[in-house]
Amino acid sequence: MKRLIIGYLAAGVAFCGLRWADLALWTDHASGLVTAGPVWARYAVLAVFAAAALVAGRAAAGSPAPLRTRQWAAAVPALAGTFLCVAGGILGLIQAAGVAAVASSILLLACGGWLGWLGFAWVAGGGRRPSAWLGVAGTLLFVWQILNSFMTNGSSWYRTIPTSAVWQQLSALLFLTALLRVLCLPAQTSGRAVGGYGLLAFCLCFCWQLPRCVLLGAGFSGWALAAIGLLGGVCALLCAAAEPHPGASHAAG
Repeated sequence: MKRLIIGYLAAGVAFCGLRWADLALWTDHASGLVTAGPVWARYAVLAVFAAAALVAGRAAAGSPAPLRTRQWAAAVPALAGTFLCVAGGILGLIQAAGVAAVASSILLLACGGWLGWLGFAWVAGGGRRPSAWLGVAGTLLFVWQILNSFMTNGSSWYRTIPTSAVWQQLSALLFLTALLRVLCLPAQTSGRAVGGYGLLAFCLCFCWQLPRCVLLGAGFSGWALAAIGLLGGVCALLCAAAEPHPGASHAAG
């Protein structure tokens, strides 16, 4: 079933290219408004890829046991996210103007702490169980951002970047919560949630976000979101069920 995940990751690269072209050619960089074609076509394509992520990730899922062992492939994006979150949190505290900005910076640091624990655990191996409180603190950033988006986002549907931001934050929250669950509950034997939400985060937080970061510029938190999306894709691949042996059915008979 790993081939199904690999196929989706490859399709995600093409999706990222489409989003790149859309932002580069048919989006006004100053206002963020779509300048050509129907905006609903963008959301329709995004919806198709997001739905495919959930279906493919859950259908191909196997055991989450590999996530409890040494995994360098997962450690790299996790540690990258750690650096970006911590740098963004420190810079935010220095420049903070108001309680909301301070809260966002503190939560960004907490998210960096959680990603850092994951990264070092995957480097060291040994299957150490994380503190549930650390994991919860690390995901509160996205709860806050979702609430903040609903309270302050007055953008038009034709500005796809701020409009889709809440979906990105929700996908990151779902993925990190699913990851926390399988790491804190050793008896958890299904990787369906990590597989589905991991690919969803890869779609929304990496493929959709990366072109924005490069073409329009993004702060540390924007790049951290892309790192979390990449981590989602890696975790979905690690949790994918092994391909059945060609001779398994004959051996069983």
